[in-house]
Amino acid sequence: MIKSSYVSRGSSAESAASVLKILSNKNRFAIMQTLLSAKRDVCVHELAEAIGISQSATSHQLAYLEARGVVRGVRMGKTMCYEPTDTPLTEKVASVILLNL
Repeated sequence: MIKSSYVSRGSSAESAASVLKILSNKNRFAIMQTLLSAKRDVCVHELAEAIGISQSATSHQLAYLEARGVVRGVRMGKTMCYEPTDTPLTEKVASVILLNL
């Protein structure tokens, strides 16, 4: 009985840790906040301008977020645009962001 209780707390802790790692960088937080409020695909240059960082830095953070499955990239010609995914992790990230507004 103790073991199963430990497992459920462990997976909850892992989930919370994943959310905190994603949002621990102020640029990733701002990117997710922008994407979640946009309700549409947002291109890298638009995100970079909105957040005030270079396109290269924006792309780097988007790659991090995409690797963790919270955003999805869509190519539009030569331009990459991103949107939040519809996953439980993304929903948890959104919940944390909404608490900070």
